[in-house]
Amino acid sequence: MEIRQYRSEDKAALRKVCMVTAPSFNSDKARDALFAAYLDYYLDCESEFCFVAANDAGTPVGYVICAPDFKKYSERFFSNKLPYSAKLIKSDPGVWLAKKAETLLMKKTAAEYPAHLHIDILPEGQRMGIGTALVDALKEKLRAHGVPGVFLLCSAKNEKGVNFYRKYGFKELKKLPGSIVFGLKTGC
Repeated sequence: MEIRQYRSEDKAALRKVCMVTAPSFNSDKARDALFAAYLDYYLDCESEFCFVAANDAGTPVGYVICAPDFKKYSERFFSNKLPYSAKLIKSDPGVWLAKKAETLLMKKTAAEYPAHLHIDILPEGQRMGIGTALVDALKEKLRAHGVPGVFLLCSAKNEKGVNFYRKYGFKELKKLPGSIVFGLKTGC
């Protein structure tokens, strides 16, 4: 398995990973919302902080994507200058509202943990150390850029995810309805 920087030619494969790991987004409209909310912005605007796990054939089987500055991300995502918010509100106003609420709820968290991430790995790539390797690569990149911490939201029902974050060393920062907010210091 190779952990490497994201390349633009990976986008279609990462969209497939995203769809497989989020099966409830099962219509074209729902997939548009999924990509707008949780993938495309990061790949298009923060690609320096996106890493891919590729198998021996070079096919991506997982990724970690990150915006190193949540405040900047929120301003850019919801601005009229970029298409992501407009695409999301058109595809799924409920997900748009949840993202907007997340922006407000995470302000205090982002002061101490300014970066935020999303990570997805295909089932056949799980429990092989790929998640650890992806987070290690991102953590090193954030440290090199002077970003002191990263946070994420995880569904409280995602037992594998919750266990992974705890085992890796993420600290449980708070609980929200149905979610847990985890944070990790980068060591800078």
